[in-house]
Amino acid sequence: MPDKIKVGIIGASGYTGHELIKILVRHPKVELIVLNSENNAGKKVREIYPDFKIEFVYTHFSIKEINEMHMDVVFLALPHTKAMDYALELRCKIIDLSADYRFKKPGKYEKIYGFAHKDKKRKVVYGLPELFREKIKHAKFIANPGCYATGIIISAYPIQKLAKYMVFDCKSGWSGAGKNSIYVKDNSIIKNNIIAYNLTKHRHKYEIQQFIKTKLSFTPQVIDTFRGMMIVSHILLKGMHNSAKIRERYIKFYKNSLFVKIVDTIPDIHVVQNTNKLLLGGFEIDENNQLVIVGVLDNLIKGASGQAVQNMNLMFGFKEDEGLIL
Repeated sequence: MPDKIKVGIIGASGYTGHELIKILVRHPKVELIVLNSENNAGKKVREIYPDFKIEFVYTHFSIKEINEMHMDVVFLALPHTKAMDYALELRCKIIDLSADYRFKKPGKYEKIYGFAHKDKKRKVVYGLPELFREKIKHAKFIANPGCYATGIIISAYPIQKLAKYMVFDCKSGWSGAGKNSIYVKDNSIIKNNIIAYNLTKHRHKYEIQQFIKTKLSFTPQVIDTFRGMMIVSHILLKGMHNSAKIRERYIKFYKNSLFVKIVDTIPDIHVVQNTNKLLLGGFEIDENNQLVIVGVLDNLIKGASGQAVQNMNLMFGFKEDEGLIL
């Protein structure tokens, strides 16, 4: 196990890139060297994010320069379709926060994203530690899951064999749309509002279906908060089941998962904002044999950057929660 690893971020000035910076600067095993930002190179991080007090400056190293630094790992916090261009040239371990490598079959990615995949032979591990911890430990390339995919897969995986059909009603803070979103340009659109979109064909649905084989529906909505996500799962069960036994099934399944907690309450997003936690509660069954589970997480942390660091910790033999406990 190394004492410290050399780490870089490409796409450091977006929301997920900034969350990575905040986590990695307090990580005792990390030397953060590369903070690449195409649009903000040379600027201090606090010029873009005034709450950040450390005198870090955004960089704009070439891939050749990054490779010559002999980095241990680079995080790609880039838009979809852009990450693979960098991944093809980097000579180190990679954790990709885009969707470019999330599909087992590149042809599926091409169909969903409408873009030709340039790196079809790459061996990639899907970076959901709660399911693939051992594979992540030995991986050289991690595809970090989408935020909705993280919440839905963790909410549904232990119960899918008992289910006929699943419906996921999902609400997220507007940071999930990115730094250049319409909500940033005109905050009045989301103020005191809730907006549904991609009612039946959100891209994360197809990512989720790689792991959840039960028929499912998923509708996302944006709410008037910056960060936080709620997944309300409506699961139509096969046969009659006891809610207490189902809850025990979840407790057993996630007993070794540091960041997934089964709670007695109906959780809300306030308890997970700015943390890498994912809480599951509710576990009620109604007269129609429908199980309702409520899951909450921070879309920028457990749904993106925190989970990426969790994966990094596993890859390098660090404690899984290193740098992630406030």
